[in-house]
Amino acid sequence: MDLLERYLQAVKFFLPRRQQDDIVRELSENLVSQMEDREEALGRPLTEDEQADILRRHGHPMLVAGRYRSHQQLIGPVFFPIYVLALKMGVGVALLVTAIVTMITTIVSGEPIRQIVEACLALPGRALLVFAWTTIGFAILDFAQARLNLPRSWDPRRLPKVVRHEDRISRTRSVCELLVATACTMWLLLLPWAPFLVLGPAAAIFEPAPIWRLVYLPILVLAVSGVVLSAVNFTRPYWTPARSLMRAAAHAGTFLVSAVLLRAGEWVVARAGATLPGDANMEQVVGIINTGIQIGLIATCIVSLVEIVREVRRATSSPSSDSAPAPHVNGA
Repeated sequence: MDLLERYLQAVKFFLPRRQQDDIVRELSENLVSQMEDREEALGRPLTEDEQADILRRHGHPMLVAGRYRSHQQLIGPVFFPIYVLALKMGVGVALLVTAIVTMITTIVSGEPIRQIVEACLALPGRALLVFAWTTIGFAILDFAQARLNLPRSWDPRRLPKVVRHEDRISRTRSVCELLVATACTMWLLLLPWAPFLVLGPAAAIFEPAPIWRLVYLPILVLAVSGVVLSAVNFTRPYWTPARSLMRAAAHAGTFLVSAVLLRAGEWVVARAGATLPGDANMEQVVGIINTGIQIGLIATCIVSLVEIVREVRRATSSPSSDSAPAPHVNGA
């Protein structure tokens, strides 16, 4: 009964993690019993319309899950899981905005320590503002839920298709990856105007070798692709063959960039006329730095090849497809 499985999956999305399996098992037995009784009364298997009618009368998945949740302050059990998700997103956006503003003001003012301290002091206020407005909005929505008429306006046949457990992606993980990928992209965009973001105070003594200018654009494209893929994973949180191939392509790009960099043989050079304090040998220090970068590039190539093989295998063996969306708020 595909429709029943989709209904149970949608209900499970709104349930507390520790109770999901037990509650879904109980609901499954109850609904299967109702459908079997109906089939026995009719003397034939139920049509999809008749199955949908039973599920519709049983209740909207969000409301059914709400019956099993303890009441929360201000936000009732029906909207609480969506409220928590929105709160995580809002705090993540606040953190991202703070990081971007800090980077820009650091470039303009040239006072990184002061800007970082000010950002740390400003972040709690922004997070508190996000918490307040999100809570107020969902409290109003929860208060008005009786007017939404959910039990009558929803159609079980429009529920998301069933997704295998191993294909699901954590939205929290996707948000973290999105924040990191966005921060890396912003960092890359600032590099042409702020070389010290790579070497820090050592930028007065060392500078990147010319090879980095050649691979700058491909690296930026790879960073942007990471942002896009993380955003897709958040909006459609499940693996598909197409998505695995996208990841394989990104790893292939990483491998090619790393291979081009490896052929250069030199990645950091000393600035003309620069000297090191004390009796340190400039050529020896540059050699140590380049050796460390070489080891890192070799490791990156190896990891990229392993990931390419893993993603290609997953793409060719996974039965999932992009036509099978995971449960999400709008679909439930």
